[in-house]
Amino acid sequence: MTGAADPDPGTVRSILGRASRAPSLHNAQPWRWRWDGATAALYMDPDRLLPATDMFNREGVLGCGVMLHHAEIAWAAAGWETSVDRFPEPPVRAHVASLRPTRRREPTESQRLLGDAIDVRYSDRMPMDPPPGWPVTREVLEFLCARTGTTVTFLDSTESVALQHISTVAARLRHYDPKYQAELTWWTAGPDADGTGVPATTLPSIADRTRVPVGREFPSGSAESAGEAADEATVAVLSTDGDSAADLLECGSALSAVLLECTAHGLSTCTVSHVIEIPAARAAVADLVDRRYPQVLVRIGAARCEPPPRTPRRPVDSFLEMCQGLL
Repeated sequence: MTGAADPDPGTVRSILGRASRAPSLHNAQPWRWRWDGATAALYMDPDRLLPATDMFNREGVLGCGVMLHHAEIAWAAAGWETSVDRFPEPPVRAHVASLRPTRRREPTESQRLLGDAIDVRYSDRMPMDPPPGWPVTREVLEFLCARTGTTVTFLDSTESVALQHISTVAARLRHYDPKYQAELTWWTAGPDADGTGVPATTLPSIADRTRVPVGREFPSGSAESAGEAADEATVAVLSTDGDSAADLLECGSALSAVLLECTAHGLSTCTVSHVIEIPAARAAVADLVDRRYPQVLVRIGAARCEPPPRTPRRPVDSFLEMCQGLL
């Protein structure tokens, strides 16, 4: 299966629809695509940012980086080689990347597995068991992150205790931020009609929430675990040497690679970002990673509970613009 013909609109919709399973802050999905018949341009959607939660818009860029990598994987799994140009219009920072499918070819087994991982990955906010086979997985994740210029640091027991303290302080500070609380309530009050938001079925009950000491303090949900054991997930911190939009976009690709690799090998994951949203808390996390810029954390472990119902996603036509004459 080889060739250089451009994909038809149905193929583009199918592939980018699959990629839209990418996770984002509060499932806001802050992206939009524009297909001109040969190239898919990825833009940040300013109407889907969360200024009270993500005041410096780091997570907006990071989310677009996750979406970009998910798109690369989805194209590869569908049998397409692609080329990517990041920030192709420097004056237009909202245009974060352009992706061009270049030729057909048979996907590898690894590409198929990662494509399948897109379909089944979910955010496991419940307590986890330790990740099995961890030494091998750890080396693979270090390799994947290094390819994007991102450093991944796995916290030891002492550092994990320090992180728990940082998380607790950050959560208490947020109690007194009415704008943050309003955004949190808005995005967790129930899935919006347009396919965004965090449903209660994916959020732990108060009892389970207290057993995950480094999770965001969401409103109590309906998900419950059978046991009472504390969380034993490993915590990974993804950090960069710089703090530019380009660094964040690359870190988003690294985050996507970590989530999909873990999912492909049967591990549960959950991103953790509330500890980098407040400058003082972020500075404390930076102390744990040799003063690099922490961008996002990930809990990694073995699931104790069945996966919750799938979180919603926006319809493809709500975030994908097909240029006139290509419909």
